[in-house]
Amino acid sequence: MRMGVANSNGDKAKNFKKSFAKLIVFCKRYVWAIVIALILAVAGSILSLIGPNKIGDLSNIIAEGMFAPNGIDMNAITKIGLTLVTIYCLSAIFNYVQSFIMTVVTQRVSKKLRTNICHKINKLPLKYLDSHSHGDILSRVTNDVDTISQTLNNSVSSLVSSLTMLFGCTIMMFVTNWIMALSAIVAALIGFSIMGVIMSKSQKYFKAQQDTLGELNGQIEENYTGHNVVRAFNGEKQEKLAFKNINKKLYSNTWKSQFFSGIM
Repeated sequence: MRMGVANSNGDKAKNFKKSFAKLIVFCKRYVWAIVIALILAVAGSILSLIGPNKIGDLSNIIAEGMFAPNGIDMNAITKIGLTLVTIYCLSAIFNYVQSFIMTVVTQRVSKKLRTNICHKINKLPLKYLDSHSHGDILSRVTNDVDTISQTLNNSVSSLVSSLTMLFGCTIMMFVTNWIMALSAIVAALIGFSIMGVIMSKSQKYFKAQQDTLGELNGQIEENYTGHNVVRAFNGEKQEKLAFKNINKKLYSNTWKSQFFSGIM
């Protein structure tokens, strides 16, 4: 029949810092590529900040030229227009290159992770395989590695770009109008406070989603491989009910985690 998913709950929460440190060491051969990608992400964000300022200069020249005796200064407009084209082209190139680098790095890290996990599984004692469902082990090789890959590919560069945009926009707002800047910062702090509360509530659902997904994979895989045993002992109804309960729990955890994520 179906084996329990023992020792799979809580591993991530207890060893998060240790696991994160191991992941950093695991990626150290790609550290220079990651640093270059992050520098390009910062450069792209800075260029994106300069663009609106130049557009403001362009608007001022047009507004002033409408009431000036000599009309609109087309030479200045052309110069600013070429500068804007250059800025946005460079920003697009930087963002493309950093995205390409991070994609290559994350896929190579994922490939190495899967290879190492495969070698590790072949060396595990039988008591580990007896105490963990096959589906849970498969989930670690597939779903968990994919989650790490998506995090490295999307979150790292996005975090750096967002922080650069945050500090850059804050500086430019104070240069433009400090009263409006303070109003925006107060509103942002209120938003961050609410988001912190939401994150504290949502983390348990994201973790429960991964745990339940591994449990569901284990239940499905073992029912298919042990189909003859299930039928011999008339366990179809019991296993269908178990699948329905796990599936319902997965639906609930996924819905809650995605709902809180959507709120943020």
